Amino acid sequence: MNAQTDVIPGIYNYCNSWCERCLFTQRCQSFLQKKADEDTKNADPNASLMQQLTEALNLTKQYLGKLQQEKEAVGGHESTEAEKQALEAQAAFRRQQARQHPVSILANRYLVLTGNWLKDEKSLLEEAGQQQLQEVRLAIRSDEEAVILLNGLKDAYEVIRWYRTLIPVKTTSALRILTEPTTDSHLLNYYNGKAKLVLVSIDQSMTAWETVITFYPDKIDDVLDMLAILYALRREVEALFPEAREFKRPGLD
Repeated sequence: MNAQTDVIPGIYNYCNSWCERCLFTQRCQSFLQKKADEDTKNADPNASLMQQLTEALNLTKQYLGKLQQEKEAVGGHESTEAEKQALEAQAAFRRQQARQHPVSILANRYLVLTGNWLKDEKSLLEEAGQQQLQEVRLAIRSDEEAVILLNGLKDAYEVIRWYRTLIPVKTTSALRILTEPTTDSHLLNYYNGKAKLVLVSIDQSMTAWETVITFYPDKIDDVLDMLAILYALRREVEALFPEAREFKRPGLD
C-alpha cells in the first residue's frame, strides 16, 4: 500500500486517537508522522493519549491554517504580522470562552468524577478475576464463559479510562464554533465532525458503564452519577449540534 496516496484526508480530525484499536493507522497522516518521529528518535512506541491528541491537534492547526490561506487567496489579501497577532489573541480568548462554556464544564466534571471512581475502585478488576476463578472451581461457569465475562469487563474499563480524557478535550474543541460563528461550509463540517466524535465517545462510554453495572449491580448508585452526566452531556451536544449525528467522518462512518 502506498501510504501517501492511500491516506484518508482529515481522518485524524475526527478519530478517538486510540491507535492501538484503529484499523486505519497506515492511512492516517497523524499516525504515520508519529511513527516517523519515533523511528527517528527511537522513542517509546506506546505514546500516551495526550501525546496523540497533541499530534492530532498540530495537524488540525495545519488544516485550519490551510483553510485560512485559501480564504485569503480568494480574497486577494494576505494578513500582516499585526493582523496575525490580533487573530492569535482573538483565538486564545475564544478558546478560553469555550473552556468556560457550561457544557465544557460539565464534560470536565465527568472527567473528575470518573477519575475519582477509578481510583476508589482500582481493585475491582482483580476482585472480578478472583470471583470468576472461584465460580469456575465451583463449576458455576466454564473457563470460556469466565474469560468472556472478564474480557468484557476489562474492555469496559479501558473504554472508560480512554474516553474520560478525550470527551472534555473534544467537547471544548467543538464548542469553539459557538465563540467564532461562521457560515463557511468547511468549518461548519469540521465542528460538526468534532461534535460527532464527542457523541460517539459518550455512546461508547455509556455502554461501558452499563457493562460495569451488569457485572457489579451493587455499584449502581455511584455509576448512575457518571451516567447522569453523560446523558445530560449528550443531550446538550445534540441540541447545540443538531446535524452532528448525520456527519460522516472520513473513513470512520
